Amino acid sequence: MTMKTHHLIFLVIAAMAAMTLIFFGVKADRLIRIGAGYKAKIACSEIFLANRDAKLILKNEFAGMDPVLQQVKVKADLEKKETRAAGPLGLGHAKAVYRDGYGCALANSGRILPTPTLPDVTPQAWAEAPAISGKAINRVDYAAIDFALTNAFDNNTAAHRSLLVAVDGKIVDERYAEGFNKETPFLSWSMAKSITATLIGAAVEQGLIDINEPAPVPEWAGDSVRANITWHDLLQMQSGLEFSEEYGDPRSDVNRMLFELADAGAFAANKPAAYKPGEHWYYSSGTSNLLSRTLRQTLEAKGIDYHAFSQEALLTPIGAGDTTIETDASGSFIGSSFIYATARDWARLGQLYLQNGVWNGERLLPEGWSDYVAAPAPMSDNQYGAHFWLNRDGKDRERFIPGLPEEVYYMAGHEGQYVIIIPSKRMVIVRTGMTRGANPIELVAPVVKEIYDAVGEPEGA
Repeated sequence: MTMKTHHLIFLVIAAMAAMTLIFFGVKADRLIRIGAGYKAKIACSEIFLANRDAKLILKNEFAGMDPVLQQVKVKADLEKKETRAAGPLGLGHAKAVYRDGYGCALANSGRILPTPTLPDVTPQAWAEAPAISGKAINRVDYAAIDFALTNAFDNNTAAHRSLLVAVDGKIVDERYAEGFNKETPFLSWSMAKSITATLIGAAVEQGLIDINEPAPVPEWAGDSVRANITWHDLLQMQSGLEFSEEYGDPRSDVNRMLFELADAGAFAANKPAAYKPGEHWYYSSGTSNLLSRTLRQTLEAKGIDYHAFSQEALLTPIGAGDTTIETDASGSFIGSSFIYATARDWARLGQLYLQNGVWNGERLLPEGWSDYVAAPAPMSDNQYGAHFWLNRDGKDRERFIPGLPEEVYYMAGHEGQYVIIIPSKRMVIVRTGMTRGANPIELVAPVVKEIYDAVGEPEGA
């Protein structure tokens, strides 16, 4: 074998090795990019929106997660109000930017589209019903609720961050973990889906949407299946659209949509139909972001400011001045996952449903909307309504909160975020936390049951 042949073989091997390194480098970059996007986004919102200590966030907020994620490092620029994250060798770089009124957004595709200035919302004070005053509610066992909340935080294996109990539209007790208080905005995760449904309900009340009509998604024009998908199908998660809601897979649809792509709703709109509308139930964050984007397009086609609509039609009337609905880089609300609100504002949103969509005598949601969101989607095995979870027994499963009646429905989010609505007791329970390594509802259900048992039903109910 000549020297020339040896040299040629060496070059071929070197080229193959380089190609292999490039292939795995690109693949690693794509995988790490999801983790970097996640950490940059969450750190940005927790530091600049929730106003929590940056050093504590960067040190503790991501503890107990996948070891690969621990290789992604985050830096916060307190002056620019930005966070940047990247893996080893600079792989998977991501940047999140804070903007007043909108919270943080990932700068996917290198830019964030500008958004208008939002109208101010003046927070309203909650009425309180303490045990030691003439305003006490007779059917509330204050001592039992105090014991339940004290015990929950003293033995905080569930990692509660807040617990709040409201009865008859009044706070009867609330408790916070160290580092949190009544002014702390808490991340919704998928409780945001219920607020997306609420905004659509507000649009229905104003005659802007008919949920029984096909959703006007531009990408579906002329499609024999998708063009027939209604707002109602989307609200019940029965659109039949293909989507992968697998958080354990870094390249799943949901992870790419939330932490890599610039337009979450457009990504969902381009998914093909796997089933005919109404034939199959599948929980999909893509569906919620598609709803949010389609609401935006519908409002803007009518000359209505989409961002101001959320304030004027919902947040301002109920006095939820400490609530922020975050957007993606395209400017659409991330209606599946990213809303920050104080425990008291989360309680307001639940209270609106207890009051059948009426606040201070003003109807904000259609009559019967509360019943609509709490009615089971036919293919969901009684577990899901219209972007709300239900506490009903299924075919081969028991209700999620044992001991509470089937009338109960609730907002629910990752790591145990809950707004639980109990109509027969005119009661709302808010729980926020960071329950990892366990099914959150199983750890939260016992204290919810204690609180429920401590409140009697109204006379004449």
